[in-house]
Order: sequence, then structure tokens, then C-alpha cells
Amino acid sequence: MSDFGKTRSDENPCVRFGKLFAELYYYMGKNILEALGEEKGSQVISAAIKEFGEYRVKNMKEEAAERGIEVKDMASFYEVRDMPGCGWVYGDERGVVVQCLFDEVWKKYGEIGKKLQKLYCPIDYTIYDGFGFHLDRPCCKADGDNTCVFHITKK
Repeated sequence: MSDFGKTRSDENPCVRFGKLFAELYYYMGKNILEALGEEKGSQVISAAIKEFGEYRVKNMKEEAAERGIEVKDMASFYEVRDMPGCGWVYGDERGVVVQCLFDEVWKKYGEIGKKLQKLYCPIDYTIYDGFGFHLDRPCCKADGDNTCVFHITKK
């Protein structure tokens, strides 16, 4: 997995684009922190990530309505989920991520990459909440854990 964070022209286009997305976020976030300072920069990034999450929820709900899908459980949620699953490796247990595409990119940037990851990962709470789900994530790669664990229940 050590070279997984590198973007290569011959890899799966979905994975490659995901890595480029993560790189773009890193460079934008790094420059925001440098320009505004740690406190204000973190606030701006967190607000943008929350707004981005809300935008994604809105789009996914519109798609669900267009397709006549009532999102009432995780199976129906995954019918309209906008994030492709390629680049992530899941454990045997549902809801356990052992390899995260974004983590693989951001960890190569050391402390700043991890800081930006911690600002990005709350997007999952916004998205699940937007569909009436409660997310409990006792383990998260952004916190230095080896896995991300998603316990998702209906509110």
C-alpha cells in the first residue's frame, strides 16, 4: 500500500480521479491554512466541507426522487450514493474500511495532511444525518486508527 497514494496514468480512472480530488483538497486546504492561519483557516475549511456535504445530500435526494427511490435504509442509500467505492478496501465486517483512498493520499503530507483529513472526514456525519441516519465512528484513520469503523443506525 505504500505507493497507493501516488497518482499514475495507467491506474483505474475512478481511483485516479479520486486521488486527484484528494490532492486538490490538500493544496487548497494547505493554502487556506497558510493564508488565514490555523484557527480561521480551519473554520473556513470546516464550513466549506459542511456546505459541500449538504450539497451532496441535496443532489442525492433529488436523484432518489427522480428514480422513485425512498431512502429508508442503507441498501436504498447506496442506490443513490454519489461516491464511488473504488479505491477503498473494506474489511470482512460491513462498515469497516481498512484502506481509504483519501487517507493514502493525505498521509504522505504528514501533519498538515492529517490535519486536513480531520477537517474533511466530518462530511460523513453531514451526509448520513441528511438522510436521517446516525453515524457512530469509534475508529477513524484521521485519528491515527488502522481502520475507519462506521456504525450507522436509522434515527
